[in-house]
Amino acid sequence: MNPTSLKLKLRGARKVLWLLIPFILLGAYLYKPEVNQQPTTNPSTSSGQDNQQLEKTAEISLSIRPENPIQGEPVLVSVKNLSGTSMIRSVVFNDKPLGVFDNSALIGIDLRQTTGSYPIILTLSDGRTIKRNLTVGTRTIVKAPLGIPQKLGGNTPEAEGKLLNSLVKEGIIINSVKSGPAKLWSGKFRYPLNGEIIITDVYGYSRITGGSTIAHKGTDFRAATGTPVYAMNSGKVAFTDYLRNYGNTIIIDHGLGLMTIYMHLSEIDVKVGDMVEKGKLIGKSGDTGYVLGPHLHITVRINGISIDPMKFMALLGE
Repeated sequence: MNPTSLKLKLRGARKVLWLLIPFILLGAYLYKPEVNQQPTTNPSTSSGQDNQQLEKTAEISLSIRPENPIQGEPVLVSVKNLSGTSMIRSVVFNDKPLGVFDNSALIGIDLRQTTGSYPIILTLSDGRTIKRNLTVGTRTIVKAPLGIPQKLGGNTPEAEGKLLNSLVKEGIIINSVKSGPAKLWSGKFRYPLNGEIIITDVYGYSRITGGSTIAHKGTDFRAATGTPVYAMNSGKVAFTDYLRNYGNTIIIDHGLGLMTIYMHLSEIDVKVGDMVEKGKLIGKSGDTGYVLGPHLHITVRINGISIDPMKFMALLGE
């Protein structure tokens, strides 16, 4: 081959090579070697699975405060080692469902509850159940005489009969006030009065009136007529009215079956449907209704059961 022909062939080869270079580079860019990749995991899904795994391996349990309650006391049931309330399907005490908040539930033990052992059953969303028994002890009932004021007829059999009949009717009225399904309170409960708290009548004792025995299902606080009365926590005003024996009365619904009731007021400063914050002025104390002198009567109800307000404050109070 002569030199001229060789030069022509080399020049042609260079042209072909320059035309092929872009395709060679493109192929190198697009080529990805196969590697043994592990499947990726959604962090949130992994976290949820980890939590469920921990809950399965951890000992989910029920704690009870107080551990040895007596008749008329509130009980706080808490679920331990659980990541969230959404995992709870139900908490049942003595075959009755309880409202659940912050992995907890409140039980009201009636003043006349039969003593003995009662089951608390926690059911989780995956169907698992945890059971614990609650033992209710006996309350010592103190008895003391209490007369009927002249404004309600004095100490006569006729006045006693009218008192008992009207108490039944007013009990029906109060029992008809329903609690909402949502938790309306936040934080700790406060006392309804400012300043020093002085108890004049305790919860649970029996008042002997004529031939009748009437249980005192609240706590009486010393308060002169006109003393400001404040909401013990946030909630909705569910009832305001004058009742023959309870006088001017306010009921605040805090949701999930929890209510506070303020009685014998001289003045009511809220109306039904009002949403109130903790510490809001709702009225003033007085001596309306079945009283022998001015004071503030407070009742705390859990699922329709009136319990000891002072024991309630020991559980959820400031």
